[in-house]
Amino acid sequence: SGSTEANNLALTGCFANLRTKKRTHIITTAIEHPSVLECIENLRNEGAEISILPVDSSGRLKLKTLQTEIRDSTGLVSVMAANNETGICQPIEEVAELCATQDILFHTDYSQATAYREIDLQKSNVHLASFSGHKMYGPKGIGVLYVRLRNPRVNIEPLIHGGGQERGIRSGTLNTPAIVGLAKAFEIVRQRRNADSDSIRNLKSHLIEGLLRLSGSRLNGDQSDSLPNTFSISIESIEPLALMHILRNDVIFSSSSACSSDRVDISHVLRAMYGNDRRAEEAFRIGLGRYSTKHEVERTVACISQGVDALRSMSAGS
Repeated sequence: SGSTEANNLALTGCFANLRTKKRTHIITTAIEHPSVLECIENLRNEGAEISILPVDSSGRLKLKTLQTEIRDSTGLVSVMAANNETGICQPIEEVAELCATQDILFHTDYSQATAYREIDLQKSNVHLASFSGHKMYGPKGIGVLYVRLRNPRVNIEPLIHGGGQERGIRSGTLNTPAIVGLAKAFEIVRQRRNADSDSIRNLKSHLIEGLLRLSGSRLNGDQSDSLPNTFSISIESIEPLALMHILRNDVIFSSSSACSSDRVDISHVLRAMYGNDRRAEEAFRIGLGRYSTKHEVERTVACISQGVDALRSMSAGS
């Protein structure tokens, strides 16, 4: 039904086999999507040993940090391809290669990167990969879990039992219209990936340049290796929810991940990067897409600038 289910099926599904092999140590990072972090915490109750690795202020996992955490009982590593809040890409090819040399299964949540980064699963050392339809302009409520069949074969225990559909891994009547729509989305993404990435990255650069002119604004994470569409920014003394309120619906952004925009919790991703610094509390996420325009970027900069000025005037007046 999407990458949340795919992540749960990948991690929980392979754990029974790992437990048989007495390789119950699982490694992930502190910036993963909740569908990975909460699933892994649940596996702790099933006897898994869990290591949650930190990232630095760049928002990226250091390979050396992973190397030092691997032990004889390590059976699975899960690292997302790109973060859904900051857009920062992770070194998954290097992680996959390291895992292959240690006979460790490697899972990656590739949802955010699908529309913008090609991956050859036949040639990579990725054993499990999750994808989501709506993250690449496909239908909502449909996803993919790639499970390697050889070199090595990955054995998955089903979460749903019944009619034996999808090789017995996920029973239930198939959602044929969504599957067809997903296949078409993959086809269009393959055709448009490079052109979309170039045009969206140009718009993102203009947007970032405009927002960084605001006093006290800081980009969160190292953008040298990042998705073309997503970034996180903090503006000193500006509460994202207050800014959201004053802008009404002129500009829509998220004060955390898009999947949890109804909550006011401080982002666990920004906490992992900056700890208890105010920068984490002041962070908000902006995303662009295939249909974004230069006019919208200019209007966004103007609206946010006006909103920031208004909030600072109100603060000064009080």
